[in-house]
Amino acid sequence: MLETVFTMFSIAFQALGLATAAVGMFKTFKDSSTPGDRFFSRVLATELGAIRQVWTAAGDLCRRLFRRPRPPTAHTGAAGVMFGAVEFSARGIVQFGPLPDPAQDTDAFKAAVEERLNRAFKLAQEVQHGLGQETKAREEEDQKMGSNLHARIIALDEESKRATIRGLHEQVLGFFCVAIGLVVQSYLDLAY
Repeated sequence: MLETVFTMFSIAFQALGLATAAVGMFKTFKDSSTPGDRFFSRVLATELGAIRQVWTAAGDLCRRLFRRPRPPTAHTGAAGVMFGAVEFSARGIVQFGPLPDPAQDTDAFKAAVEERLNRAFKLAQEVQHGLGQETKAREEEDQKMGSNLHARIIALDEESKRATIRGLHEQVLGFFCVAIGLVVQSYLDLAY
């Protein structure tokens, strides 16, 4: 009777430990994997790759032994994606109307040219000032976005670490339960 109780206790602890460890491993994988990854896909891909290599090697060995030529195969690669850089340029034309005839009135021509040069200089300064203000505003916005992004990355990193630690804690607890079950089972094997 006591042996049956110990055996059931041992089996229950081992099953509980394996289930807890499996849940912990799944949570750790889920928290550290990219969206869309499946739990065993990486492990199975590695195993299937090894099986394919062994199968190919065995097939090659059989072909060499029986002297049958390998069937021809065609290999194709993925098409490359081309990215082109586009450059834009703009040119503005400022027109002020007709100039007075320099042959008839040189002072009026000189005054009109000076006025136009002053207006063009003033327009250039306004544009330069506007560009400077826009550049400054964009740089400040970039700095704000960079600091917000950095803070978000740190927060996500901390959250990921906490989630991974929770999964590892469950794994350790599960393996501890398995160890207790194995100790009880070993005791039963030695005692009875």
